[in-house]
Amino acid sequence: MKKLLYLIIPCLVASCGAKKETPEKNAILGTTTNWVSSSNDYAPFFDINSYSEHAEYGISEKYPVFVGGFKEKVGPTNQRRYLASLAGPQGEEIQFTRRGSCCPYSSENGYEGVGLLDVYEVWYEGLEEPILIYISFYEKEPLYIPHGFTKK
Repeated sequence: MKKLLYLIIPCLVASCGAKKETPEKNAILGTTTNWVSSSNDYAPFFDINSYSEHAEYGISEKYPVFVGGFKEKVGPTNQRRYLASLAGPQGEEIQFTRRGSCCPYSSENGYEGVGLLDVYEVWYEGLEEPILIYISFYEKEPLYIPHGFTKK
């Protein structure tokens, strides 16, 4: 029995000391399989008429889109309505799917003071690589068209 303990204890100690990998601060967190939607699947916002002054608006976690709706329990719908408001540069219908969440930030409306950005993969016919759009429903700000897109 003592010999067995001499074998088990070092194994337990070694396994407890194993380094756990932590995700990068802005890594997309795991998600379930999400369906593909089209910009025709949702009613668009009609009051999005101008482009953001930031070239990275919506396409960088530094300048996310804040669609609101968390308190009213329509946040995910607002995200999809925002995407339904967009078209490709030549008016192409876009398709999108939610990839997951990332990029924690301080938010009075978030869970325990923390909000997350949802990341949507967006594409349209002729696009070589999908574009990632960063959206949050915890806060509401004026909505703009990201550079590289047009209004639907």
